[in-house]
Amino acid sequence: MKLSSHHGKLWRTAAALAALIATTASVIPYARARVTDKIIWKPIAEAILKITGRKPPKSWNVYQDEKDKNRVLVQIDNRCLIVDAKIKQVYEIAPTELQNHGKRLESPNPEATQNALSSTDWDMRDIGPAERIQFQLTKENVFLDVELPHPLDLRTAH
Repeated sequence: MKLSSHHGKLWRTAAALAALIATTASVIPYARARVTDKIIWKPIAEAILKITGRKPPKSWNVYQDEKDKNRVLVQIDNRCLIVDAKIKQVYEIAPTELQNHGKRLESPNPEATQNALSSTDWDMRDIGPAERIQFQLTKENVFLDVELPHPLDLRTAH
């Protein structure tokens, strides 16, 4: 039986659509897996944290994502905030979601938790010896200013 030109085009379109669906089906689980990746945080001992609009914290720490330097984890007393300066978003995670690995911490990717906080007044800039990230937590009317020192360049000029 000979297929008409119209049937041949229809068959090729159906085959292409089936291939697209198969490809998409194999990519979607990978994309979801990437969102649930864990983040390893390294401590930034020389970081400076300034908070305006609330009483000073009893304790605080700042960590930086080992893979994405635009993300920092700020621990303020019993509160943990993941700050993503690149997309200008702050996520809150429960302290119980952090796992200690020596001096480093591990947390879930904040995109998987979807606990985004409302934030405004973002400003990111190089201030010479450090990179500064500033923003306001809108609902709380609290301003945070995090300064991350630039790593020392131990190379000597010749």
